[in-house]
Amino acid sequence: MSNGKPSKINKLLFGTQEPLKIIPGILFAIMIMVVALLAAGQLNKILPYENNVVSDIFIAVVLGLLVRNIVPLPTALTPGFTFGVKKLLRLGIILMGIRLSILELLKIGAISLGLIVVCIAAALIITSLVAKRIGVSEKLGTLVAAGTSICGVSAIMATSPVIEADEEETAYAVATITVFGMLATMCYPYLTEWAFHLDAQQAGFFLGTSVHDTAQATASAIIYDELWQEKASAFKIAVTTKLVRNIFMLAVIPFLGMWYARKNAKQMTGKRPTLSSVVPFFVLGFVIMAVVRSLGDWGFSGDNANWPEIVAFVKKSAHYLIAVAVACIGLSTNVKKLAKLGVKPFICGLIAAVSVGGVSLFLVTLFKEYLHHAV
Repeated sequence: MSNGKPSKINKLLFGTQEPLKIIPGILFAIMIMVVALLAAGQLNKILPYENNVVSDIFIAVVLGLLVRNIVPLPTALTPGFTFGVKKLLRLGIILMGIRLSILELLKIGAISLGLIVVCIAAALIITSLVAKRIGVSEKLGTLVAAGTSICGVSAIMATSPVIEADEEETAYAVATITVFGMLATMCYPYLTEWAFHLDAQQAGFFLGTSVHDTAQATASAIIYDELWQEKASAFKIAVTTKLVRNIFMLAVIPFLGMWYARKNAKQMTGKRPTLSSVVPFFVLGFVIMAVVRSLGDWGFSGDNANWPEIVAFVKKSAHYLIAVAVACIGLSTNVKKLAKLGVKPFICGLIAAVSVGGVSLFLVTLFKEYLHHAV
């Protein structure tokens, strides 16, 4: 074996030829993540809801941003931050696939599946048009569109490396999507009853298709059930709908990568890249994990208690990895550069959130009877 091979392997696995250099930065990011977890836990205890409605992911990126731009950080931490953004992030995305069982798709009817497709398409189209109209950069607009249409932060984190977005754009998109997702979590359970007058089935589909993040959609459904316990539960419908919506990440993110790469490649070289050149390995890993989850649910059902424990462990591990990666993004982001992006992306996120909510409300109202037969 030549002397160069170990260095190449280190570069592939760690992003540097000297892996020990990543340790200080990663430890620092883990500390930020732990503080974010504790802070979110305390805030969630204060709020009058059993489910967590404050995202530790959001707090992690905010803390990272604050520390990066208030406290002078030694350059020795930079390799660890880079490792978190470029390597831990991808590993977290792969492990996130364990959350999705392909079998969930069989639990809903064709009408509800069509509702999800229309909502995703509407969010992508509306957000892209709004971003272009108000002058948001193409990459940032794409990240906001992905986060709005599919699954919030997870979709942003998976889309970012595909379109080669920088840390500032990713951080802004995460903050924008998380803020409006949190607002939806707090407001939609009340609006479904007081303003929209939806029944439990409609509310479940509405919350599952309009709230950005899986945790936020779950929280909003629990809040709804706690507020109006005399009604049928919206929780199962909302969570199942959201999981099916998440599955479309397998198609939408490669599509966004292909679209963006082809457009830019055509502008620069006139060549159109192939699908294999823009679908990264972690997307394939995500698919494999989803298949593993499906096979595991099928093969280890019944009295076997180990499989649910394994799934729960992988889910938790993925969450921690994503939290550390998001902290690294915040710790790598210069607010002065972020400020140059302006308020327009925030306006874009607001319009996108309101639009996807409006489309979802229109559809669940229009297809009320069909949705009742789908559950």
